[in-house]
Amino acid sequence: MSDEQPKFANVAAFVEDYIGNVYQRQVTDLSDTVWCQEWWRHVEAVARLDALWRAWEQLHRDERGGLSHWLLEHADHHMKRLFDPRGPFKYCSVRNGHMDMIGPLPLKSPPGGLFVDEDDERPEGWIYRTVVEFVENYLSMIYQRQVTDLSDTVWCPEWWRHQEAVVRLDALWRAWEYHRQNPSTGLSMWFLKHADPHMAQLFDPKGPFKYCNARGGHQSNLSPLPITLPVQGLFTDPEDPR
Repeated sequence: MSDEQPKFANVAAFVEDYIGNVYQRQVTDLSDTVWCQEWWRHVEAVARLDALWRAWEQLHRDERGGLSHWLLEHADHHMKRLFDPRGPFKYCSVRNGHMDMIGPLPLKSPPGGLFVDEDDERPEGWIYRTVVEFVENYLSMIYQRQVTDLSDTVWCPEWWRHQEAVVRLDALWRAWEYHRQNPSTGLSMWFLKHADPHMAQLFDPKGPFKYCNARGGHQSNLSPLPITLPVQGLFTDPEDPR
């Protein structure tokens, strides 16, 4: 965040005095737009709205287009996720209030030694030692979804058995450690450009967790894509002088 004094003292003041007035929607009746008055009870909502506040404090000072950029590139995206009836406010409503019915993503810890602690290879100052720590202590808390019952959102508690999930989540961890160091727009950009797209792929019923579910656990029904080797010489090495 800028060294200048912020306009709003904290994210709560920002939501109450700004977001709540700018994003006026019909949320009183049950519909396709939901909202929880006790948004601060949802870890994901806190993370997104805090990121929005910090980005606003930085971008609104740019009179040439900063506020437009904030609305289009940050706020619209995050508010769409919060208003989504499949998102963190899935069981909440203005009429009935907060419903504490969604918990962290179910997880089973991998066998010891599966992920080597590479302390010497990580930049100094990283918060999580491994991708496992990142998933268990951060990501599973942020992306709380209804995955217990079969639905259009799937999850495998043994995510580490899926190579695609390991690659995506490891990339997410590394991107988070980098972007969090930007106190103004860093975490918002992490959500926008990294976390939401990757998590959409993992939650997709047609994705790597297609046959897995939180109740039944991991199912090894997928295998590598079938591939036939190309004709010899079809692809040449550009560095080969022949």
